Amino acid sequence: MSQQPRLFGLTPTGERIELPELAEIQLCWDEGLPVSLVLAPEHLSGQSFSLEIGSEEDASDHITEFGSFVLRPGACNVVDVSIELAPMPSCDH
Repeated sequence: MSQQPRLFGLTPTGERIELPELAEIQLCWDEGLPVSLVLAPEHLSGQSFSLEIGSEEDASDHITEFGSFVLRPGACNVVDVSIELAPMPSCDH
């Protein structure tokens, strides 16, 4: 038995497409801070998804903090919503 993808998208023509490997959608505008829609974020416990928005930059225009609008499944027919601020993780490559 094959495993069903957990995520689907709709094209402008209404075609339903499978998105089995999609984990994050990044929106980058010409102006303003980038936004990411993160499905099952690793830094949050339990089932959730978050809309993460850069909220603070340093003098070099690097984002140092981000705000998250987080949705988690709650009790029957309920969704828990929270707004959280977190420092950007350091990127040591």
